[in-house]
Amino acid sequence: MNLKSDFIQQLKASYPALQQKQLEDIVSENLISPFAVELPPSVLKQAQDIVAALFSLRESKSYLGHYKKLIEEKGLKDPGNKSIMMSYDFHLDENQNLKLIEVNTNAAFQILGYEMYRMKGHPLPVTDFSPLEMGANIREELALQGKSPSQNLKIAIIDEAPSEQRLYVEFLVYNELYKSLGWDSRIMDYRELFQDFHPEFIYNRYTDFFLTAPTSQALREKFLNREVCLSPNPYEYLLLADKQRMIDWMQPNFLENLGVDSEQAALIRQTVPFSYDLRPELSEQIWAERKKLFFKPKNAFGSKLSYKGSSISNKAFQDILGQDMIAQEFVPAPEMTFETPEGPQKFKFDLRCYAYQGRLQLVLARIYQGQVTNLRTPYGGFATVLFK
Repeated sequence: MNLKSDFIQQLKASYPALQQKQLEDIVSENLISPFAVELPPSVLKQAQDIVAALFSLRESKSYLGHYKKLIEEKGLKDPGNKSIMMSYDFHLDENQNLKLIEVNTNAAFQILGYEMYRMKGHPLPVTDFSPLEMGANIREELALQGKSPSQNLKIAIIDEAPSEQRLYVEFLVYNELYKSLGWDSRIMDYRELFQDFHPEFIYNRYTDFFLTAPTSQALREKFLNREVCLSPNPYEYLLLADKQRMIDWMQPNFLENLGVDSEQAALIRQTVPFSYDLRPELSEQIWAERKKLFFKPKNAFGSKLSYKGSSISNKAFQDILGQDMIAQEFVPAPEMTFETPEGPQKFKFDLRCYAYQGRLQLVLARIYQGQVTNLRTPYGGFATVLFK
């Protein structure tokens, strides 16, 4: 069994136009794990509940009112729509409780994950999810802006140099999905927008989350003026995915003062690790507690500039003090042992739970060895999750 070639055949069977594409060079060897992570159904229920709870918080008038000044300071305003293909990334603690690592408005692999389940013949965690729902989500995004999608909807899938991205194959699959819905879909570098092609909807994978870079200003202006429906977008990032929100949610009485009921507040507090700003005046306390902490930037993605407290040097610690960093309670990745051709091996994993608004859509695991989920571990990669 060759997982890479089987996966490529799965993609080409689902999207026949990909038959003409040379996918072998753009699907990495360790993208798909041969293993599946088995977990009790209670974990799936937890994921559904926390996604619903955080989206309900985001929708509340008191929550939006609390951040009104910050939204104005960032030069943002409510675009009306939300964000497609978000994910909530979790570890599991020793009691099988989910612990939120981050909310991700730039989550990769959702449609590829769906195809992975199909290739393996494994049941979907959310049985009624399909790519057609992803199309329906885009129509809803447009409707939330008071727009009706044209029959030949113009849609752009954007990133910085998309063909050079490690998961470019995913953009190709989305492009074919959108074309199969009758839409005029194109994969574009964000800097090429609004020249020869003026999309009505943009699926945004570009990581300038607040669109502050000089090269992002044309897109920012169109977004703020609602000339284009951008999803995910800076407004949703600010409300849910900026890691400062995790600090806020854990402040004493923060949730209660916003009118969150006691059951939802308890769920959020159980799920979100304690987090705080890496402020210089707290340096001695933080250094003393560092072995129980994990340090990461508030507005970066992946494992960039992240440090495990137990292994950070004093020099590196001094360098990051006062920067836009978060100190977070360290929740180690759970481990499972799988049988490999070389014998049993231990692997770490995390859970990626995709959602639109308050609805959980798909759950994947990322299996790895070492410090980070880098898709370079033999027998690691994305994996299905079986809840039984």
